[in-house]
Amino acid sequence: MKAVKYLIMGALVFGLSAPAMAQDYTSVIGDVSKALKDDPQAVGAAKSVVKDYLKTYKKDPHAMVALGNAYLASKNFDKAVECADLAIKRNKNFGDAYILKGDVEAMKDDGGQAAMWYQQAISLDPKNPNGYMSYANVYRKRSPQESERVLNELRQNIPDYPIDAETGHVFYTSNNYEKAIEYFDKANISNMAEGRIGEYALSALSIGDYAKGLSVAKTAISRFPTNMGFVRLAMINGVLGKDFSEAVRFAEKLIGSNNEINSGDYNYYGQALAGINDHTKAIDMFTKSFSMDETSFKNLQSISECYTALGNEDKALEYSTTYLDKNPDAKPSEYSKLANIYIAKVLKLKEAAKDKNADASLTAEMDNNWNKAMGVFDNLITKYPHTGNYVKFQKGHQAYRCEKDDIALTHLTSLINELKDKSDLTEEEKGYLLNASSEVGYIYWGDKQDLDSAKPYYEIVYKLNPNDKTARQALGIEDQPAATE
Repeated sequence: MKAVKYLIMGALVFGLSAPAMAQDYTSVIGDVSKALKDDPQAVGAAKSVVKDYLKTYKKDPHAMVALGNAYLASKNFDKAVECADLAIKRNKNFGDAYILKGDVEAMKDDGGQAAMWYQQAISLDPKNPNGYMSYANVYRKRSPQESERVLNELRQNIPDYPIDAETGHVFYTSNNYEKAIEYFDKANISNMAEGRIGEYALSALSIGDYAKGLSVAKTAISRFPTNMGFVRLAMINGVLGKDFSEAVRFAEKLIGSNNEINSGDYNYYGQALAGINDHTKAIDMFTKSFSMDETSFKNLQSISECYTALGNEDKALEYSTTYLDKNPDAKPSEYSKLANIYIAKVLKLKEAAKDKNADASLTAEMDNNWNKAMGVFDNLITKYPHTGNYVKFQKGHQAYRCEKDDIALTHLTSLINELKDKSDLTEEEKGYLLNASSEVGYIYWGDKQDLDSAKPYYEIVYKLNPNDKTARQALGIEDQPAATE
């Protein structure tokens, strides 16, 4: 999902909770981890960094486990185990050291050995919740009953531990957002750690439950009002859940803060404003978004749509054309948006031409815009040959809208003849066939007053939708709903 990607790319920052550790080594372990990431064997640049760290912190079991985890992240398993052994030498009951050994085995895909070390951590350090959680995670799929047993043991031994939130965290880190939500829902959000609430809201966003994501974000804002990450999440969930008024409220709070604002923020603000029909201001936001990231071509299409809503077809055409020129991955539906702008101009000119004092040049201008619309569809099928049926329907449908009956009949009947005898129609093809037949039927019956020619097409409509009132009337079927199975 693009929204999640946008958040992960650095737009959202939470104060993620971590196990309490002695503060003397935490200021340097980050530099050590970074060095080992580039030099896992510590034979180059990392060698002196690790040497200095060991000289100062070798006797601190917490520091040794932290170093072991840095080695583990770099997949230097031997050194990770060596650090765990050094920690155990200092404190044989230090559960985190045994957990580190279990994590090494887990990274090697040896769940049995991992579980053995996690069980050792539970036995020797029963007040350390991490051993229970790691053990339960190993058995979550292979033996849910065993996993549940150890979690119940954790509840008994450490009743204040936020087990549901931490279980949600485990599922979140493995990208199983549905299960993460299941456990976060059980937790007490009023005392949930800041980082876990962030994961809760992101899980809801990831599965498309935008109402829940907005609700969680609002609760988080009430508890952590200075964390603009939650405000950003509220804005995004509001936009995606189409609660645009709420989205605007949080967007204004975000944009007005001292927080660093990025292209995505302005884009979502623009979407929220467009959702409440403030298209002029939305254009300003999309313009700012594009100025910050000139690869965010979608902003150009959004600006075009705003101008269309404002009735300014010329500006809409300008931005839509630029969007299609710049974006090699434009979708077929986005070509239709450009064509629809030309069609809107045709319809507006057609209405103006009804005035007896209308300029005769309007007809030529209508034809020019009509031809440009058809040219867009021609370009579409050249770029995406698989869109043949879509283009036939769109050409016929737009002709139908513009009362160009003969052109509409040419395209729509061609499409109908291609699809009507096909035995394995897709849902998309059924939609084309149903709508094309309905429009052809109307042209013959309504415009040409030729019911006999209309009936074969209404028979197709009736076959696909027995409750279609117009088809039933054309075919002389009693005006009552068709029986359903």
